[in-house]
Amino acid sequence: MSAPDSAPDPRAVPPRARSRRHFGSVRKLTSGRWQASYWLQGRRHVAPVTFRAKGDALAWLSAVETDIRRGCWADPAEARTTLGEWLDHWLATVVANRVGSDNTVANYAAVVHRHLEPGLGTVPIVRLTPEQVDEFLAGKATAGLSRSYVGRMRTILGDALSHAERCQLVTRNAARQSIMPRCEPTPRRRSFTAVEARSLLDAAAAERLHALVVTGLLVGLRPGELTGLLWSDLDLDSEPPTLSVTGSMKRRPDSSLYRGPVKRSTAGERTLAIPPTLAAALVAHRRGQASERRAAGGLWMDQGLVFCTEMGTPLDPSNVRKVFARVARSAGIDPAGVVPYLLRHSAVSLLIDAGAPIEEVADLLGDDPQTIYRHYRHRVRPVVTTAAERMERLLGALGDRP
Repeated sequence: MSAPDSAPDPRAVPPRARSRRHFGSVRKLTSGRWQASYWLQGRRHVAPVTFRAKGDALAWLSAVETDIRRGCWADPAEARTTLGEWLDHWLATVVANRVGSDNTVANYAAVVHRHLEPGLGTVPIVRLTPEQVDEFLAGKATAGLSRSYVGRMRTILGDALSHAERCQLVTRNAARQSIMPRCEPTPRRRSFTAVEARSLLDAAAAERLHALVVTGLLVGLRPGELTGLLWSDLDLDSEPPTLSVTGSMKRRPDSSLYRGPVKRSTAGERTLAIPPTLAAALVAHRRGQASERRAAGGLWMDQGLVFCTEMGTPLDPSNVRKVFARVARSAGIDPAGVVPYLLRHSAVSLLIDAGAPIEEVADLLGDDPQTIYRHYRHRVRPVVTTAAERMERLLGALGDRP
């Protein structure tokens, strides 16, 4: 009789249970330390360090596996990309192609190079946290920067990180998740009162660029539209005389000036009937420029510009600001915060205060009514009396009823 089969040993371990399967793999090096690696997206990724014990290597792999499941895994090769490197890439490849205006590109670059890169540029982009952005923004607020400017930094950083999300470089937008700090209030914009505007025109009469101030105040051209105005845009002999806005002076990233399209394309291109005061100022300016052309002789560089240097070249915006500040000082107006753009703001505010319909003002400025109300219209009277007068008339009329 054959011996009965022996009973299975309960302590025996099934073959499959002897080696538990893990994400990735580990191996012992000749040095005695352990190396961990895993395959993902068709590439083998090796841990940046070796481990003293096998359990440490397995723990590292487990953390990587958890990141993958949560959707927050970052390619180690890309993890070395700093925020500063990404911002430079974003400016060159995205902003330059998406934004039409060189001035806007320059403004983006100024925020990046003056603030974002010095403050956060060395942080690996995949390691950037909302808390780091919070601390950065709070520091700018503490430094006294206005809420609008700090908000612009946050917006630009958020745009750059949104592109990083689309490229699957990061899994969250730290800027969008950050908290806007309490900041100094944005400086209140102002406009000239009617009395200040008259004083400004009188003070500008002695200036070479008198007609530029008159043009800016009476028809509200942007500073770039003023310095980009051509003689071919004017018809001073027609009835009424007209001025066409066909271009604007802009600055390239290398600081050179060129005449480009108006800010809002076809909306900004417009032909305006101009008042006799402005037509007379432009005629006088044309005579003065003819004298300058004769004095310059062969050095004159004719570009057809209405407002230019004594040699015919484009006016640098910084020089226009200096002239404008000098005129304001001569008019008894505090030059602090007085910039050429204030002429456009004042044209809007004075026209609306005089009863001009908002749509008419928007057509004059080549902008939409909402922008006019939101950005350009300011109170020009020290005491608001119109509403009180209307209420008095209304209540008086009600009191007269039987």
